[in-house]
Amino acid sequence: MREYLIKGIEKIGIDISEKAIDKLLKYFQILKDYNSHTNLTAIRDDKGIIEKHFLDSLLVQKNILKYIEGNEKAIDIGTGAGFPGMVLAIINPNIQFTLLDSVGKKTKFLELVKNELFLENVEIINDRAENYINGNREKYDFGFCRGVSRLNVILEYEIPFLKVNGRFFPQKLEYEKELEEAKNALKILECEYIEVFQEELPFSKDKRAILNILKKAKNDENYPRKNGKPLKKPL
Repeated sequence: MREYLIKGIEKIGIDISEKAIDKLLKYFQILKDYNSHTNLTAIRDDKGIIEKHFLDSLLVQKNILKYIEGNEKAIDIGTGAGFPGMVLAIINPNIQFTLLDSVGKKTKFLELVKNELFLENVEIINDRAENYINGNREKYDFGFCRGVSRLNVILEYEIPFLKVNGRFFPQKLEYEKELEEAKNALKILECEYIEVFQEELPFSKDKRAILNILKKAKNDENYPRKNGKPLKKPL
């Protein structure tokens, strides 16, 4: 799988150290082994896992490079098995990552990956965003989220964690309709849609969209609302 991963990285057009590639491959093997007894991903074939999880996450790296200065803090909400957050943490040791998920079996797996790879720039949190916001409001420079919910929902969970001038980079398969739905949420949460990065996976050519959303002012502390309200009644 090393050659397949390296070829995919070359097709994306980014530079990654051999040390980071070794860690990504070890992460891949841990995921495969763990997935044999605990369901973390429905994708089972090796190339599918590499492309649809690892290379998919590296498409984000390609588009955030110009914003990285070093020593930033980033949060990945609903990180699941660690995509894109764990991949980005491996290749950006100068950024502190919080990987947040409410499902215990997923955070238990992520703790294993963190320990096996000796990742000092990663913290794993088993909690809900509306609880974890307490004490962590406007703490992060970057926000990430892949396919957790519709944009008008995930904005409410994510944006309050970001500093003013922080950026949220949600990954979507299709985004036009969701962006239209999210106009009110963008306004209420004091943020602005800047642009979309249109990408495709290097082998399958499946389309991907990564949005660039800028936080422009502080949020009302009522957000995110509790008790599942963002999902039940989106902004």
